[in-house]
Amino acid sequence: MTTATATTSNFESFHAHGLFNDPRYPRGLSRSGSFTISEAQRLEQFGEAYQALSTGARQPVNEEERHFVQVAHGLAEAETPHEKVWMKYQKTLQRRSYTLTSRPFTSHSTSAGSDDDDIELLDDED
Repeated sequence: MTTATATTSNFESFHAHGLFNDPRYPRGLSRSGSFTISEAQRLEQFGEAYQALSTGARQPVNEEERHFVQVAHGLAEAETPHEKVWMKYQKTLQRRSYTLTSRPFTSHSTSAGSDDDDIELLDDED
């Protein structure tokens, strides 16, 4: 009977009604280059539940989810694959991205011969 309870408990853990789709990853999580295939699949399958638990929109139903909430709020270390992939996902959202662009060369440049003036680093978050 304990086995049935554990199985039911595991089935209920991280139950979500749909696939997780983040607009910040327009080509999908699996094509982002930030996650392995198994991590992307886990996020797509359980991401809705992860997000609801971490924001408080949903209450945890068992000990596994209660620990997940503690991890999401920085009160415990990530131990399970669910916790580790959610924390990895959260870190990708905090990552700053930069784009390397070049400006056309102008004859009125004050530093003749310097290649540094031809390259400008722009912050994508501006």
